[in-house]
Amino acid sequence: MASIVRPSSSWYGHGQPPTLLNCYEEPGWNFLDLNYSQSGSWDVVSSSLHVAYHFDPHRQRSGPARSPLLPTAPSAAISAPGDHLVGAWEGITRGQHLMISADFVTAALERDLNPDTILTRHFASRREPDAKDAIVQNLLNALSINLSSGNPSGSVFMQTVLVAILHHVLHPSKSIGAISDQRKGLSARQLSMVLELIDAQLLERPSLIDLAASLNVSTGYFCRAFRISTGLPPHQFIIKRRVELARAMIEEGTLSLSDVARAAGFKDHSQMSATFKKVTGSKPSQFRRN
Repeated sequence: MASIVRPSSSWYGHGQPPTLLNCYEEPGWNFLDLNYSQSGSWDVVSSSLHVAYHFDPHRQRSGPARSPLLPTAPSAAISAPGDHLVGAWEGITRGQHLMISADFVTAALERDLNPDTILTRHFASRREPDAKDAIVQNLLNALSINLSSGNPSGSVFMQTVLVAILHHVLHPSKSIGAISDQRKGLSARQLSMVLELIDAQLLERPSLIDLAASLNVSTGYFCRAFRISTGLPPHQFIIKRRVELARAMIEEGTLSLSDVARAAGFKDHSQMSATFKKVTGSKPSQFRRN
């Protein structure tokens, strides 16, 4: 994993190292949510696609020390593998960073990742924030909120958000196959295969990439086709499946609600209760009494 923040030993004279709020890593990508101190600098060569968002107004320079510090509005930055990122900031700010490998992009979208495919952008020091900044902010924040809640939606939700981010930071694909397949659902055989795989891995939080790979399709195509076939995106379908499993066990009445939560793949009773109510309209305890 390429470091996006300088190691602690490099922060002498540059303020304090950032405080880690959230961190998540899967093969091919990782996410960091950080609180930055009053001032600091960075100097790193990115080995992956790097998508970042800074939430608070601050002063920032991009480039060597002779570059001026400019007022910078909350905004997003996107850089390509191999980019040498050098700069500094003044002012306390929160930042979120997503690093995605070329292999993940290829597996997710069936596209090669190179500088020509990336819609690079700088933070808003010499430009006005726009709609893409807001989109990147909301998608990155969805990752952070899910992690802060204990990652109840699991890997499939995280990877679904990742694919959505890729669609906004890469040049639009003009693949004829991608366009012609856009309205096509899964075949009956494909749907049967993937439902069996979901049920077999329900307690282990299935991976979106693994589900797509089982059908030999990209994750982008899989998400579209799965939703056409089932009426739900994969992560919502998996949550619904867990609730159905929990409901069946509650009806049997042989397990405590805490045991049901663990047996249905939830983190704990509290997470199951909130999810169960969202899907069915009542809490597990109410359902058991009724």
